Amino acid sequence: MKRLQRQALLLALLVSVLLHLALLGSGWLPSFAPPPDSKLDPISIRLQAMQLDPAPAPPAPAAKKEEKGTMSVAALPGHGQRPLKKRPGSDQASSSPAAVASDVASRLPQQEASAPQEDSRNAILSPEHALPRFPKVAQLHYQVFYGALMAGVAIIDWQRSGNHYVLESRIRPIFGPTLRYRSSGVISRHGLKPIDYQAFRNDDAREHAHFDWDGLILDYGEDNRQQVALQKGAQDIFSLIYQLALKGSDGESVQITTGKKVYQYPLTAVGQADFDTGFGKIHALVFRASGSDDTTEFWLAPDFANQPVRIIRSDTRMKLDMRVTDIVIDDNSEWHLPKPTPRKHDK
Repeated sequence: MKRLQRQALLLALLVSVLLHLALLGSGWLPSFAPPPDSKLDPISIRLQAMQLDPAPAPPAPAAKKEEKGTMSVAALPGHGQRPLKKRPGSDQASSSPAAVASDVASRLPQQEASAPQEDSRNAILSPEHALPRFPKVAQLHYQVFYGALMAGVAIIDWQRSGNHYVLESRIRPIFGPTLRYRSSGVISRHGLKPIDYQAFRNDDAREHAHFDWDGLILDYGEDNRQQVALQKGAQDIFSLIYQLALKGSDGESVQITTGKKVYQYPLTAVGQADFDTGFGKIHALVFRASGSDDTTEFWLAPDFANQPVRIIRSDTRMKLDMRVTDIVIDDNSEWHLPKPTPRKHDK
């Protein structure tokens, strides 16, 4: 039986390698091999400080009665606050996971209202006064490398509706089951407070985590449910990305769960790097969370609303490297990796 299992594993690995080589040689996929790990530079950039939503315009003062032949200044066309630009497609029916965000909003407790103005006390965030809005919608596509081989593709899908959010990550390997992770919760000027985290293998639910902020209990596990005391600022492994994007980090230890385990991560910005796409470089601030036997790095790009352009997770057994190929923010395509020109075979 063990011999048959080894043969099946070797066959699967061979098929994966052949598919990988065929895709890269065909020109169907844009691709770049990850360069060797380089030393991070000292920090000289900062994350972009952002607010959840623009502050509402103050009510216009009542216009005083003017004498005949004059016009009130308040009545002049175009005077005062300019209306916000309407986002394309806002009248259309929302699609998944936006529809999920709406459903979550109807089920989750109203814990904290979104404040209009964000503070910038965090040293990592730049102290700007006119703050841009934190994305309501973001979708990022990645190539996933296992060592030097491209092992598949991934998508991170961020949606927020009011003060609720839904974050989904889907990893599709060239060979093997699709892995999906979903985090949902509430968001305010203080950051993200996850409520539910669920992992899926294809359509089968696997490990989960439930954050009971009233009872301060973190329930997690797969088959055997476990509980620990829930700490202030706790995150799941994916909500942590957007918590960093919105609030940065002051270097304090953070309680983090993967659904299988609960860690106490000292989370710090360890340096900066130029994310080399092969078609230009993107400046990134690198945060690192190190456990006893694993390390996760999040490369956040200030020029693209602090979105994660690279995620590296490694342990004693493997190293996975997610490298962005497309960035879409609030329905606008901000950046994409150009497709290579198909090779012309010599006659």
